[in-house]
Amino acid sequence: MSPRLVFRKITADGLYIEIEEYNGLKLLLLTKDMAGMRARPVQVLGVARTEGSQNTLRWYYEYVPLPTDISPRQLDAWLHDRGYVMGVFDQFGNFVEKQAA
Repeated sequence: MSPRLVFRKITADGLYIEIEEYNGLKLLLLTKDMAGMRARPVQVLGVARTEGSQNTLRWYYEYVPLPTDISPRQLDAWLHDRGYVMGVFDQFGNFVEKQAA
């Protein structure tokens, strides 16, 4: 069974899920609007497989890791062109930007 990410439409700390189509894949993105950022923070969680609902407040996505043939540099550039900045969120919703390779 694929991992599941259960979420509300938006969490108390402002995190929410977006789906972006990239090369025929549905990327599962964790995002947050943050004041003072030059672009919108994003963490790529993987490729969304299925969406479901346990009730009207709780939804989930099953997802798998990104395929190994995806170029991280090309994905970063593609997301940047759409107004995102890559990084990771910690358990408190704080964002750490990915350092350029």
